[in-house]
Amino acid sequence: MVDEHAVSGRSIGLGAVGAAGAVGTAAAAGAAMPAAAQLPAPAAAGVAGSACTGAAPTSAAAPGLAALFSPGGFARAAITDRLNCARPLPDQVARLAGKIDALILREKDLAPDAYERLARDVRAACERAGVAFIAHTFAEPARRAGARALHLPLPILERTDRPAGFELVGTNVHELDEIARAEALGADYLIASPVFAPSCKPLPGRGLDFLNAVIAQAHVPVLALGGITDATERQVRQTKAAGACRMSDYMRL
Repeated sequence: MVDEHAVSGRSIGLGAVGAAGAVGTAAAAGAAMPAAAQLPAPAAAGVAGSACTGAAPTSAAAPGLAALFSPGGFARAAITDRLNCARPLPDQVARLAGKIDALILREKDLAPDAYERLARDVRAACERAGVAFIAHTFAEPARRAGARALHLPLPILERTDRPAGFELVGTNVHELDEIARAEALGADYLIASPVFAPSCKPLPGRGLDFLNAVIAQAHVPVLALGGITDATERQVRQTKAAGACRMSDYMRL
């Protein structure tokens, strides 16, 4: 499973809200927005996921990145796993239209050139579906593919620093002492995990106390990851989390 979390001091604004409805929630009211949040909304920010609704995309353009973490919203993000997906990722994106706000293309086993090709296809599908696209791990291929948002695991972010040229950069945290490090490196959002026991790894969930602690300490939006289902998402929505991420649920629909 991916490493990804919730909000507290800083809210990030990025354009129109995704088709799934509300997006991110800035936990700490009145906090200043990072510079990245004040940039113009991207013309095409797509994200691929995998919920099988069979519905064709209805939006002609993806939402601006800034809308993902607007105050009072709740962002739903799909994290990809093409090897366990019911169909090619671009097709899954179309089926997820209206159900998610963003898609994180996490395909870490690919060679950089193969990732770039896939990113181009998935980003285009996200654009058509009205979903924000977030690349993962591969900064240079993502940049060449036109991605404007990037998720980096914290060890990579610590090794490379925040890459230039992206409006939005996020990372994951698994421990409270990682929050300050991630923010110091310029992370615009955090994914806290695992909140509940993930279905893809034999890991125990850290629980809502962990999620709430991350939110309380963070100055950026926090999303929950790990064991997110319709039932557990309702619990996450009772916190000040900016949203929730799912992999298995969206990939297997």
